[in-house]
Amino acid sequence: MGGLGSGTGRALALRLHRAGWPVYASGRSLEGLKDLAECGISTLRVDVTDEESMIAAVARITAEHGAVGVLVNNAAYSLNGTIEQTPIDEVRHQFETNVFGLSRMTQLVLPGMRQQGSGRIVIMSSIFGLFATPGRGYYQATKHALEAIGDSLRQEVRRFGIEVVIIEPSPILGAFVPTTVGELGLAPGSTVDDPYGDFWERFVEWHGAYREVDHPKGRGRLSLRSDAVAALVEEAVTASRPRIRYRLGVPVRLLRPQRVIFGDRAWEKFLRTFFPTP
Repeated sequence: MGGLGSGTGRALALRLHRAGWPVYASGRSLEGLKDLAECGISTLRVDVTDEESMIAAVARITAEHGAVGVLVNNAAYSLNGTIEQTPIDEVRHQFETNVFGLSRMTQLVLPGMRQQGSGRIVIMSSIFGLFATPGRGYYQATKHALEAIGDSLRQEVRRFGIEVVIIEPSPILGAFVPTTVGELGLAPGSTVDDPYGDFWERFVEWHGAYREVDHPKGRGRLSLRSDAVAALVEEAVTASRPRIRYRLGVPVRLLRPQRVIFGDRAWEKFLRTFFPTP
């Protein structure tokens, strides 16, 4: 399991461990996984932008179990910035983490899965793998990419007994939510003094609904808690015949058909009404 820095990843690791699965939790820092190790979960230092760490992790699991049985690709972060201003090096790093790292980990586990004649790969997409909004276009592009990779991979490996599942959760409370413009993690070049400065103020204010983890109001009431997403991923991991896609939450279930019904122009008008725009 990659990307255990998130609440969803940690909750999933604990759920599978308690269910008796041999779980290997990975992250960029073993110190950050200390609490999971104390629960008896095996931990691995894996940076999905570091080839050697990925090879070493797969080699260890293969030595101890013959092959990786299930890979949960959860490593990701959200790059905030406009398409115009985000430096291309920042864009590359976004894709290195969210797309290329996932792709390389998948390549590394597939030979063992193919040899044993079974395996399951779970790809964490998002509601934003279905459409895009201002200010997070490059992050959302990575989620769009995962949708395509998952669909292509599924057709390529199904004859080897390997299943590929895509998870599309609605917004998760507390996930990638800025509290101030200074905490946005904006790519260099995006500041409150630029032409998009007023947009970032609205961006932070809009996300306030998703910071109210304990007693969410308004839009936040339709958002998900990490434990609910982890429970869904556990179902995708353990089901004897998993679905191709698991969608969780009202927003992702409603917005997908709405886009088809509305048509492009009406859909964009809805986005401008609902989401913050410059």
